[in-house]
Amino acid sequence: MTRNIAFALLIPTALTAQQGTITYTYSQQHGFEIPEDWKESIPASETRTMVLHFGPAESLMTPASVEEAGEDHRSGRWRGRLERLKTRSASRTDLEIVRSAWVSYAEGTAVETREFFGRDFRVAGPPPAYAWRLTSEQAEHLGHMVMKATAEHDGTSIEAWFTPVIPVPGGPGSYGGLPGMILVLSLDGGRAQYFATEVVLGEVDAGLIRAPEVGDEVSREEYEAIVEDKLDELEQLYGRRGGGRE
Repeated sequence: MTRNIAFALLIPTALTAQQGTITYTYSQQHGFEIPEDWKESIPASETRTMVLHFGPAESLMTPASVEEAGEDHRSGRWRGRLERLKTRSASRTDLEIVRSAWVSYAEGTAVETREFFGRDFRVAGPPPAYAWRLTSEQAEHLGHMVMKATAEHDGTSIEAWFTPVIPVPGGPGSYGGLPGMILVLSLDGGRAQYFATEVVLGEVDAGLIRAPEVGDEVSREEYEAIVEDKLDELEQLYGRRGGGRE
């Protein structure tokens, strides 16, 4: 992504790119130390590919493949070691995975499938409200002009690069609320990042964008209470705490 600090008139006169599919690479640094003799077999960070289907009123993010949906996330020698380290971590980012996320911009609702400590939840409720601060910085990403916005939310610093050329207030997961689609999103200076690798504009098949149905349904408040209780328990066991929301 090339950056250009100069500010210009960015909103095109005709906004028609309101449907399509965006592929993101999601990367996340581990919140724990990897033992020296395991460093050759365990990657320094986890990565997976996510796909966002969107229309003018709603979007759905899902894993790009069955494997990345988690069906084999405990297979393999290094994955077994990684899971052992995760279960001893009191970092939320090590214990939580966003499997899918549906957002209705028109209704102001969202449903996310999240795995936390080996249990699947379906979290329903309004999407988080981010207090975005728009900047004058602009750049180009995948041939699309993007603008920078920043926010602080639940102790996490967020940097987003969005394109008003796609006039949909969405992004990866439940991130959104900007005057354009988010193509690059970074948390806490790169601890976790969504990076668009492909943007395909055009009509999305009817019925493809729908709320996920997997997992135990809970409200966002109930889910946060479950997470907080487990993190408190792990902190007492292992004496450390860290990480934020994906």
